[in-house]
Amino acid sequence: MVVIPATILAEMIEHVRKGYPEEACGLLGGAHAKVLLHQATTNVEPENKKIRYLIEPLEQLRFEEELDRQNLDLVGIYHSHTHTPARPSPTDVRTAYYPDTFYILISLIDFDHPDVRAYKIVKPDPWGETGEIVEQELKIVSEAV
Repeated sequence: MVVIPATILAEMIEHVRKGYPEEACGLLGGAHAKVLLHQATTNVEPENKKIRYLIEPLEQLRFEEELDRQNLDLVGIYHSHTHTPARPSPTDVRTAYYPDTFYILISLIDFDHPDVRAYKIVKPDPWGETGEIVEQELKIVSEAV
């Protein structure tokens, strides 16, 4: 189970809506599967931002340095699916390089009522092409945990 404060979830949803119709992405930091820190990031996917995302590497590096300073972990990576359900695509599985991280998908099929879901992607080889998609419980709490 991953725990996200409602205020951070609202920031995530605002970020992906602003990115529409392209996919938007971001990072979540915290401890013990509890999100405490959110960083909206830039999608620098060079080919087709409407169906893929790539987090800007320097933004990710800066966020990871901040996590180190605060003694926190990378809890989650999120991105939007603008026209498909909130389920990892084959590309999402192929590029899931962080086995201990939650992958949060926000579907904007219904723009006014985004569908938010959390997954673990278990791959026998972190750089492999295939893996098992395991949906996780997503708990939204009213204040920081």
